[in-house]
Amino acid sequence: MINQNRHAFIRTLSRALQPRVAGLALTVALSLGSSVAVHAQYGGRGGMATLFVPDYLSRDLPVFVDALQLEEWQRPILEALLEDYSTSFTTAADGVRARMSGLKDAAAGTSADKVIDLVSQPLLDWANEKAKLRQEFLENVKTQLGDGQAELWPRFERAMRREKSLPNGELSGESLNLFFVMREMELPPSAADAARLAVEEYEVALDTALVAREAALESTVGSLLKAMSSSDAQSGIQVQEQIMARRVAVRNAQDAGIAAIRDALGAEFGPAFEKRALQRAFPQVYRPDPVMPLIEAAESLPDLTAEQKASIEAVKSRFTQDFSGLQARMADGYRQTEPGEPRRKTELAAQKASGGTVRYAEAPAIEALKKERDEMFARYREEISAILNDAQKQAIPGMTKEGVDDGESMPVGADSNVVGPGRGVAPNPPSPKRNGLRPGEVETAEPNVVPKGGLVSPQNTTKSPKAPDGPKKE
Repeated sequence: MINQNRHAFIRTLSRALQPRVAGLALTVALSLGSSVAVHAQYGGRGGMATLFVPDYLSRDLPVFVDALQLEEWQRPILEALLEDYSTSFTTAADGVRARMSGLKDAAAGTSADKVIDLVSQPLLDWANEKAKLRQEFLENVKTQLGDGQAELWPRFERAMRREKSLPNGELSGESLNLFFVMREMELPPSAADAARLAVEEYEVALDTALVAREAALESTVGSLLKAMSSSDAQSGIQVQEQIMARRVAVRNAQDAGIAAIRDALGAEFGPAFEKRALQRAFPQVYRPDPVMPLIEAAESLPDLTAEQKASIEAVKSRFTQDFSGLQARMADGYRQTEPGEPRRKTELAAQKASGGTVRYAEAPAIEALKKERDEMFARYREEISAILNDAQKQAIPGMTKEGVDDGESMPVGADSNVVGPGRGVAPNPPSPKRNGLRPGEVETAEPNVVPKGGLVSPQNTTKSPKAPDGPKKE
């Protein structure tokens, strides 16, 4: 019912406004809780994506308790504060929505400039009110803390930002949580102690970047509203590129953290940590390949000759080295091309709107790397096939089937935005309690990409749908 009311109001406002300002319906859609409009229009999420989302929820209670080391008697007090905050937020947000709903009559017959101010001002006022509610709630929490707990406040703020802000990434690796990766590895105490300093430095550097990113998201709300209202694509792109610079800084903090913790863990645990982190940061790159299962199946054949064994071992060594190098280049390719996606997607949308024929594809550099990957898979498949006789080929599932993995990875910014989007973070992360996560840690999704050729179990044979023609809608 709520969504129906939103859409009905947007249609009403569009009819009431002059054609030249009909784009303001997008702005009003945001005022009623929809963040899709700006994401689709300028190729990236802005601060409006969370404008009507409370900063704190009752499910955040474990983060408060853990990070601030609250006593049992303090929990009911915090629960009451959270409930009061939720009530105040809902009441204020409903008031803004009611105010926006009354604009359709005032907007009729008003000049474009006046309508822009008419629609934008309530949202700007609400952004300030939301920040005020957040600050008042935090001040109330502080009054309940003892001296020792108050000293933990910076730690709490960092944990809360990882919980609330980290999943809002768009770039590959931007939403990575290395605390979760460390926890998942179940390192011995000696290894964890060796990496402690590197982990602490990563925590501070990541938090600094997150603070700057969230500040940019909040400070650009007004500029983005104006760009949407006036259909000024260039201004909208410029705003998104300001935000993107902050996103890149967050991702750079993640990359630096991976390298530093890897080095601190040493040769025994460092490579495994880096591999696991990269798999989560770039699931579209570090995913199951169709060649290694063929090699392993060939190695297990009982009737191999000594010459065949040596040849297969040589192929395995070369493939491991070649594919590892290609994966590193693909990850670098995404690092370089993803920041330009907002502009590229907006330009594609403009071409389609002007009557041009547009087919969505990833950046040319990424397409070239994917083609190189497909050719590598085909080449090594042929090498393996050339080593075996016909009977041996028949004994390997998928060896005689036509085709190889087409290399299709879910495009950045498409429906595969497990960015987390990016990028390795599930849209609705399971609760920490169910998954053994500590408060403040973010669950991430494992890549679920299946190669062709029958090399995987039947329950994992669903292939990702191919992107349709035209710019991807988000």
